[in-house]
Amino acid sequence: MKNFDLEPPKHGGDLQAWQRREQGADHWLDLSSACNREPWPIPDAFLENSAKLWYELPDSFALQQAATDYFGQAPLAIGAGTQQFIEVLPALLQEQGRTQIVMVPAIGYQEHGYCWRKWGYEVVEYHAIEQLLNADWDIAVVISPNNPTGQYVPSTVASQLKILLENSARHLILDEAFLDTTPEQSWLNQALPRGCFVLRSVGKFFGLAGARVGLIFGEIAFQTALKSLLGPWPVATPALQLVALALNDRAWQAEALDSLAERHEYFMDTIVPKLNTLFDSQAMQHTPLFYTWLLEAEQANKAFAALHSVGIHIRLGQGWVRLSLPAGHEMQRLNAGLVRLLQGHQLKELG
Repeated sequence: MKNFDLEPPKHGGDLQAWQRREQGADHWLDLSSACNREPWPIPDAFLENSAKLWYELPDSFALQQAATDYFGQAPLAIGAGTQQFIEVLPALLQEQGRTQIVMVPAIGYQEHGYCWRKWGYEVVEYHAIEQLLNADWDIAVVISPNNPTGQYVPSTVASQLKILLENSARHLILDEAFLDTTPEQSWLNQALPRGCFVLRSVGKFFGLAGARVGLIFGEIAFQTALKSLLGPWPVATPALQLVALALNDRAWQAEALDSLAERHEYFMDTIVPKLNTLFDSQAMQHTPLFYTWLLEAEQANKAFAALHSVGIHIRLGQGWVRLSLPAGHEMQRLNAGLVRLLQGHQLKELG
């Protein structure tokens, strides 16, 4: 039975909401969204000539070509972020007359479980991806790398899951929204197994979260139904043109990977020891774009409040906190805020 009255999950990237609630929050450092803090720079030529794009109906041809070249496979559809596909997949895969079992990660992007639940599926949470190899399920959601835990699908498990899909009528949704920084891990490097959908985003590595562009890959047999669910123009003309330019900009992509590696080294050497002290934990996992500490709920809440007290906004989850990798010019500000915290009374309160 459908339930469209469920309370939706909370998200990072909500600094403006906090600014409306808390006085003096106008100049906070926002590390809550896990998107690249040094995003793809929008070319001046695009800004100067983009006015006419607002008068034209969307045509996704250029982005389809750029995406096929960038990902190595043609997408089934382009939508308003991977979020739109998370919304429509339950309707696409629903079978009349029976309740299907969907397995989702216990810790992960909560919109996955939420969307399957509101469409009436039986949602079961798993704690280790290996559980999928022996459990009874119709549809499974896998996030690689997982947001927020940073865990990738082990290659041995990936091989077994592909065999399982080829020899059953099951479906697997693989969320690769954060995978651009480690493309060797992508299932798009080979032909996808039967029943598999892969979601990709330009909001993370490229930092173009406001463009609201996502892509879905899978069996061509689903293309007509997917496009029917999405409608004729799911993405605005300026966003289609902008993202095509970004996917074709291989020079920036190489520079961005170098920048991420350089910033990561500084973050690990200078910032992480202070955060370990602040969180009273070294249980940190990371991807090239974000860092997550698994904490007791009370400790996580206190750490979140302490960082707010020095103007640093992070993502607070249930038993974890996550920070996006700062831009180079943000490192000193973050470091100075942590020094003030560790020298002040807030540290005593955390103890």
